[in-house]
Amino acid sequence: MLNIREITRKKKCLITYMTLGYPTPDAFMEYCDILKSSGADILELGIPPKIAIYDGTSIRLSYWRVKEQGIDKGMALDIAKNVNATKILLCYLNTAGQLTEFMHSVAETGASSALIPDLGMVGPSALDEYAKACDTVNLEKLFFASYNYPDNTIKIMASYNPVFVYIGISSVTGEVAYIDPAKSITRVRGLVGNTSLVAGFGIRDLSYAKTLVGMVDGIVVGSELVNIIEDNTASVAKKKVSDFVTSLKSVLESVS
Repeated sequence: MLNIREITRKKKCLITYMTLGYPTPDAFMEYCDILKSSGADILELGIPPKIAIYDGTSIRLSYWRVKEQGIDKGMALDIAKNVNATKILLCYLNTAGQLTEFMHSVAETGASSALIPDLGMVGPSALDEYAKACDTVNLEKLFFASYNYPDNTIKIMASYNPVFVYIGISSVTGEVAYIDPAKSITRVRGLVGNTSLVAGFGIRDLSYAKTLVGMVDGIVVGSELVNIIEDNTASVAKKKVSDFVTSLKSVLESVS
């Protein structure tokens, strides 16, 4: 199994997001297998947060579904241990708690790292604490930057030699960017240098994906998977998720 740095260096990568335990723990494991077999290179697995800063309606709904089933941070980490894939965890700082302790928990799941999307809002001290916590347990570093983050914050992220910087090209997940994503991506690309750059938020269809893949090293898709699952019966949803991911992978491969 390739590690995430090898994946992002070798090809345009497809990262798919699912909230841990959504829509149910058993169905979640089925969807993880479907995502892998359909072409997802990295599974991003979300821990339901106390406060979701960057998430739109669909991802928030998936959080609500798992919380209704009593799935908390500890249970989510246990579910993550059973996912046999190249994986990263996503967890907001308000839920992660003390970072060194949290990153130890991440390492125990077999994940390559954890993406903590609100680190950049806190400032350089939080970025440094996260980087040191990753080093303590030999995990890779990953950073999220919203399209409107200050230049200096993004430069600091790149200075830690992360596997990638993930740029959110809209305000929240699931929403199409109202600022030209090409402008945002070009700016961030100039700030991160040779660091791999992946983009997400609002990638709902193949045409939008095609406009992005030539500018970045990978794309992240999550909200549309929730939409498919919510709008269809289980059997139909599984087929549609597989078809959607397979089609996205084809788009990436066409420009790799």
